[in-house]
Amino acid sequence: MKKIMLIIMSMLFSTMAYAQVQIINPGSQEGVFRQILSTIGDTTDHNFVQADNPVTAYTYIEGAEGGTEPILTIWSSEWPGDDSLKSPKVSKDNIVALMTYETLMCSRAYNSLEDMSGQTVKIATWGSEPVAKFLTNLGAKYNVNFVVVPYSGSGSTTKGYVGKDADTVFTITSRQAALEEDGSKCIAFSEKGELGFRFVDAIITINANYALTNELRSAVTNLSTTTEWNSKFKGSVTYVGNGSNQTIEMFEEAVTNFSK
Repeated sequence: MKKIMLIIMSMLFSTMAYAQVQIINPGSQEGVFRQILSTIGDTTDHNFVQADNPVTAYTYIEGAEGGTEPILTIWSSEWPGDDSLKSPKVSKDNIVALMTYETLMCSRAYNSLEDMSGQTVKIATWGSEPVAKFLTNLGAKYNVNFVVVPYSGSGSTTKGYVGKDADTVFTITSRQAALEEDGSKCIAFSEKGELGFRFVDAIITINANYALTNELRSAVTNLSTTTEWNSKFKGSVTYVGNGSNQTIEMFEEAVTNFSK
């Protein structure tokens, strides 16, 4: 009888660990969020929801919270810093991985930040109030009036910039090749200390048990060592969660910085 119970428990555990995951993308169809979630999705049984923005994404999450269907999504640390947005709980227990992205600024009209002095510069980017605050402070330093042309993510930002909606762009370094192919010059980089802003995103689970979350952590651990992953997400660093405080402390620090 004991052996039968152990077999049943093992079967239940296996079913829970490998349950179909609902992947919810709060970013654009062209952006890095979709690339990340689609790449992870290739490793597990899932259905995919293209939400396009965090407000719509949260309606799916809010409706599922407390339920049984496990969810995988990405949540930017700038969103909890925006009082107008609702956010799911992010903790050390449900962080699959944390990704930090170096940033750059490119332009088809200016050769340096100093060249912009005294100018009003239309700049394509995405994000909410924290990005605007950063650009305001950067503008004050270089005597530039940055006027943000907003987009929903890195992919749509690049597309809009290439379409000449703006003459300057602030984005992540993985977009550098596409921008330079367009004839733009990349003039400032966070890696070089010229831009004091990095995007920080948490890949998280909701309604997922410990086993499933760890399965996804293992998948990201394996993916993050591949050439494909590092090529797709050039300029980023992936920190896989392990239930310790490291990743949640990094995320909370980013939230605090973005809230200032």
